[in-house]
Amino acid sequence: MNLTAVGCDQPIRDRSRSYVILNDVFGTISGIFVLQRIAYKLWSKVGLGGDDWMAVSTILVGIPSTVIGVYKVSDHGLGRDIWTLTPSQITNFGLYFWIMEILYFLEVSMLKLSLLLFYIRIFPGKSVRGLLWATFAACSAFGIAFALVAVFQCTPVKFYWEKWDGEHKGTCLNINSIAWSNAAISIAIDIWVLAIPLWQLKSLNLDWRRKVGVGMMFCIGAL
Repeated sequence: MNLTAVGCDQPIRDRSRSYVILNDVFGTISGIFVLQRIAYKLWSKVGLGGDDWMAVSTILVGIPSTVIGVYKVSDHGLGRDIWTLTPSQITNFGLYFWIMEILYFLEVSMLKLSLLLFYIRIFPGKSVRGLLWATFAACSAFGIAFALVAVFQCTPVKFYWEKWDGEHKGTCLNINSIAWSNAAISIAIDIWVLAIPLWQLKSLNLDWRRKVGVGMMFCIGAL
């Protein structure tokens, strides 16, 4: 416990409520968008494509991530000073954060895969479809690789949530290096995935104004 803070009657900081609200709001919005998409496809009898099923799968992975974030990570110390937590809270926080890290890497990759499957469905050209499938394979490998790195970043695995007390032995990869490398590769893939449909615009029989409009539509959709 931080005796100085207690002795000076400093208020205990707790920002977990802000995180819970954001988590709930954005999780709900994401779920509504996907449900609306599926409902429209079923109502119009268009049929569900691979991109739709991938979007549903992403939501199914996102649900436990949201639940863990709201009911586990926040309850065990997120947004609070570590000196206000019990040893068991700190350990449990590390465990649940580790689980969320794995789910996050999977979600990031699956979102890109859903968009790629949508492009594969709407672009008939053999060359661009081959390029899209190659990108799909690379993106799948990206997601699986980082999920495995997240799982086994510490040896033994449980050292991830036990190392804080200094009483356990083990080694871990640099979590900042993992996060920054994932972000860099993810952004590079995003740019590449966005560039593919924009490159295809040149072959469309449209005037430049409509091409700009279609390009903006793809950009907004990718975001």
